[in-house]
Amino acid sequence: MQSRPCASRGYRVFELMTTVSVLTDDIGAGVETLCARLGVPEPRPQSFRSGAGIDAVFCRVHPKYAVAPTFLELVAPAPSDDAPPDEAVFPVATIAARQGDRPIKWHATEIAMPEATLLDLSSHLQALGVPHGFVPADRRERFFMGGDPDTGYDRSADAGLVIEAGRSGHLGLPEEALTAPADIPDGAEASTMVRIVARQYLVDDLDETLRTLDRNLRWSPESVTEHGDCRCAVMPFRVPRSARLELVEPLGAGRVADAYEQLGAGAWTIRVSVVDLDAKGSDLAARDTPFTAAEGVLRASPDATLGVPFEFVGA
Repeated sequence: MQSRPCASRGYRVFELMTTVSVLTDDIGAGVETLCARLGVPEPRPQSFRSGAGIDAVFCRVHPKYAVAPTFLELVAPAPSDDAPPDEAVFPVATIAARQGDRPIKWHATEIAMPEATLLDLSSHLQALGVPHGFVPADRRERFFMGGDPDTGYDRSADAGLVIEAGRSGHLGLPEEALTAPADIPDGAEASTMVRIVARQYLVDDLDETLRTLDRNLRWSPESVTEHGDCRCAVMPFRVPRSARLELVEPLGAGRVADAYEQLGAGAWTIRVSVVDLDAKGSDLAARDTPFTAAEGVLRASPDATLGVPFEFVGA
């Protein structure tokens, strides 16, 4: 395995990954599956949101938001024909259709940053001529890379990651949650899920993807690591408890190449830290959730988890 540190010109300008998203046809069934098969805590009623074009639920792998600030978001298309003219429309159905028939689809790669950083990034993109669309268009609160997602998407803007940039000040996180270490909560039981630590995406060409992120978002990887069958770049965030974005390119025969052949480029695994791996393995077995264990990683069968590979690692 070879690793090299990378340039820091844009390093850690973004605070956190707000959500990892999974597109599904049925929010209720999806929640039931993840609660039953993985032990995701039952979402609170206020965690369910609906709007023009979108139904969503923000699940937490740990009950406390400050402990696990990156949500597991399930998203489904919803009607938008009768939306008021001043209401933002999130064209989930259009975004899903653009991803074709791949079994793992995502709504957006949602990242958060201070307002000043958001507006500076928009000015930078405008100067470069990189399309990006604010939602709603008349407010400067969040935007999609690649243009207004309802009318088109230019994947050269963000290498096909469907990045949604938003304000971190709207998240309601206490200041200590933004700086606290990625530790284990006091009194946590052995099988407890602590937080989402990474979302992996498969990419066609890692070097070209990194060049796009560096040029357009001024975002540099923390490291690029080469394994036998893949290369992986870690895109970090300032908040220690945030999930990371990991970009993975297959190099030869193996697990990564097999996944790429099945899925193509796009969202892949969701990795969750747990207090004790053996205890989590016993918990999965009690839930009748098939899994494999190798090299310090438990991998639940995607057949039991909405087609999405979930991995568990020690916290």
